[in-house]
Amino acid sequence: MLPNQAGTSSDRPILARDSYFSISMRPLPMLLFLLPIIVMYELGSMGVFGPVGNSLEAHQMLVRFFNVFGAAGLHLPALALVTMLLIQHVLSKDPLRFSVGVWLKMIAESAFLTGPLIVMVMLLKPMGVGGGEMVIQAAPVEGSQASMVMLAFGASLYEEMLFRLVLITMIHFLVSDVLGFSETKGFFAGLILSSLVFAWHHDQIFMLDGSINFKLAFFYFLAGMYFGLLFLMRGLGIAVGVHLFYDLLVLVIIPSFEQGS
Repeated sequence: MLPNQAGTSSDRPILARDSYFSISMRPLPMLLFLLPIIVMYELGSMGVFGPVGNSLEAHQMLVRFFNVFGAAGLHLPALALVTMLLIQHVLSKDPLRFSVGVWLKMIAESAFLTGPLIVMVMLLKPMGVGGGEMVIQAAPVEGSQASMVMLAFGASLYEEMLFRLVLITMIHFLVSDVLGFSETKGFFAGLILSSLVFAWHHDQIFMLDGSINFKLAFFYFLAGMYFGLLFLMRGLGIAVGVHLFYDLLVLVIIPSFEQGS
């Protein structure tokens, strides 16, 4: 079960059941919000939108994770996520209904919550650049605009699935359920450790001489903390949505404007 859906507790605010914030964290609305992103990347990984110029490491790590249990296939992580959310929906006994309004509000919320990441880049200038330049790419990339869009969809989905859904949940289970610490300490440990791994995952923090760009690493750590908080407080759907809007901004929109100018 997703941490943010694990029921109510004394240290977590109780949301009105029919409010947007409650509905958007339920399994079915979350699945319907994520489904276009899942389909977009899975089709892109098959070359539907053109040659795939970059393999997504987070996706490959999830594929290798399933290989450990004897399962193989590039599409298994997506199928696992869809299956998990469908099972949670059945167990929750929520009504089977689709609200376009909730879906549009989740898009708007994701776009709005991208703002703090943009402000963070402008304040920290993690690449040490001046002027108005603010692009921090998720990975060194080359290819068509279609492949960049596909990469943004994949990075947002599978990095959130790996570093937030899998890693935070596993650390919380170890700290709270196995070691016996409180739920709050379990989530806090998951938040910190997953953000450190998220920062280490990005090769850009390593300089050519082997040293570490600590300013860039700090930015990725803060970004990981922000995505982790979104995951815990607003669910996987919004965390993926914010990540997607940011990646589209830095991988597609800003480079397009730069090429045009």
